[in-house]
Amino acid sequence: MGTKMKINRFKGETANSNPTFVERKEQIFIEKGQVEYIPINIGFNKYDIRTIKVINDKDSETVVTIFDKKEDGDQIYKSLQEKKIYDILAIPIEDKDNTAAAHVFVENKGDSAALFSLNIKAVSLS
Repeated sequence: MGTKMKINRFKGETANSNPTFVERKEQIFIEKGQVEYIPINIGFNKYDIRTIKVINDKDSETVVTIFDKKEDGDQIYKSLQEKKIYDILAIPIEDKDNTAAAHVFVENKGDSAALFSLNIKAVSLS
């Protein structure tokens, strides 16, 4: 009688590798109808985005998109068009540019320029 437990780890992973939680906040002014690129320094090339929150001072509708690199990257996340965005996620990302950044694009779909506030929470994967 007894139970055996087998622990499988990826190559190079150790029992001491604790994930690191990071929270990053950015603000950017975006003209109506414009898309702005915001490189958010996560501090790791491999990370898991846990939450994203985007609000603005004019209640303008917005769309947020995240890619795995700045140009010609794969789309990892795209929000619905909303006035306020708060999404709970579990999206693993590997930064293909090796800049340790989240490549975020914010589009102002409103009728006027607005100040957008972004809040991203992530956990390191390596």
